[in-house]
Amino acid sequence: MKQILVYLFIINSIFSYPVAIIHGFYDSCSNTFFTTLKKVLKYNNKNYAYCLNSGEGSESLSLSFEEQCQRACDEINQNSEFDKDFSILSISQGGLIARYLIQKCEMKGKVKKLVSFGGPMMGTSQVPFCLGGVSCFIINSIADYFVYYNYFQKNVGPAGYYKTAAHNKDFESSNSFLYNLNNPKNETEKQNFIDLESLVLIGFKKDKMISPKESAEFGKFDENFKVQRMNETEEYLNDNFGLRTLDENKKIQIHYLEGEHIEFDYNDVLKYAIPNL
Repeated sequence: MKQILVYLFIINSIFSYPVAIIHGFYDSCSNTFFTTLKKVLKYNNKNYAYCLNSGEGSESLSLSFEEQCQRACDEINQNSEFDKDFSILSISQGGLIARYLIQKCEMKGKVKKLVSFGGPMMGTSQVPFCLGGVSCFIINSIADYFVYYNYFQKNVGPAGYYKTAAHNKDFESSNSFLYNLNNPKNETEKQNFIDLESLVLIGFKKDKMISPKESAEFGKFDENFKVQRMNETEEYLNDNFGLRTLDENKKIQIHYLEGEHIEFDYNDVLKYAIPNL
């Protein structure tokens, strides 16, 4: 039995990928959570782990989302550890940056595995923590009206993945980050997504940060504000960027944790992330 365990340990060490960690909105790689997370990954056989500071702190608000993604792409290309295939562990909006790296970033290596904790994969349709009441209705109505203006798309990071069900035509004509990600202009971007070996999507049952919470599994609201699960969306059914193909190839896992948005701990990392990176 001991010989078998040693053998598995060696095999896992040989075939483990370097891991790029991508933090969420208004966060930073200097956060002690990420320094500890790198140690957890290294201790559990991941031969290299590095955190990308694509939009640190307030820059995640003031930089366009496209620019934040390009920064992450540049950082990957400047790190020789990622000249070969690698995995990504993403937190919150880091999931969309991960998608950009997978689909659009020109680099020597290739993303093979993605584990996303609470990523707004199909955007968010309301201002965070403002899901009901008169004041929130007013705030969300103002956001719905202005968010697709070019100024906000270029100067407010989260505007790039705001997806309101009430103004679907404006979303389609906005040339927003999320629309372009979901509607790739070439087959290479789609094939890059299909080539993933595994995609692990982790949502949170009490999430009030992203709306709907099912966005974490590529779900969204339809025009009547009814939740569509991943396999009910137009993007999935038309296989716009390869999501249906990946699912049919049995490469997608979906899990939900009990807490609020990105309310997880290192035990969850050990259970859901480590085996899939």
